[in-house]
Amino acid sequence: MHAQVTSARQRDPVLRWLTHLILWLLPLTAAWWLGGAEWALRLLRVLADSTLPHCFPQGVSEIVLQADQSWKVRTGLTIQDKFPAAMAIFFVDKTTLMRIVMGFPLLWALLLATPGSGLKRIAWGTLLLGGVSLLGIGAHVWATMAVMFNHQASLIDESLVPPPFQVSVDPYPEWLFHLSTFARYLAILIVPVIAPVLIWVMLCPRGVRRMVVSLRRRVVKKAG
Repeated sequence: MHAQVTSARQRDPVLRWLTHLILWLLPLTAAWWLGGAEWALRLLRVLADSTLPHCFPQGVSEIVLQADQSWKVRTGLTIQDKFPAAMAIFFVDKTTLMRIVMGFPLLWALLLATPGSGLKRIAWGTLLLGGVSLLGIGAHVWATMAVMFNHQASLIDESLVPPPFQVSVDPYPEWLFHLSTFARYLAILIVPVIAPVLIWVMLCPRGVRRMVVSLRRRVVKKAG
């Protein structure tokens, strides 16, 4: 009986791929949450500190890593009615950061489970997903600034509420304000799950095509 199951698994590329995917995903996910994610976020913090001040010159002047692994974002915005004058700051909590980068174990497991994937594809996939994660962090920072600029809570995400102070800056137009909060919604809830799959499809077209053909044959065989 065991020999028959093993033989069937060897003949079915989809079942074999799913087995390898699970075998890779479990240890990679454990290693990621036990410490790998923190090292990745340290690197992303350096990249964010180098790029986001250029993208948001008013809203971001420096990003500092905190002891609890959250990020403190120093801005160039003056708090109104504050004497002596003080610059506004806000925080990006660790939970949000971890949600943005949660797709890395899935991407690596997808690539490692697919025949023909080597270190080059894994490296490219990691770089691509790293870029997507940096954009996601930028979207979160943008939405947080928009709530601060407009002193208005987000209609999409109830966790985005204005701080107990106002800053000296012109507010965003309504359409731009809502666009920024929608971008954050995508960056945290949608993109971390979709991006690894899309990158895998892009890097492993032959492997994906082979599994699609196998599934199609199975469906046709059952239908017949």
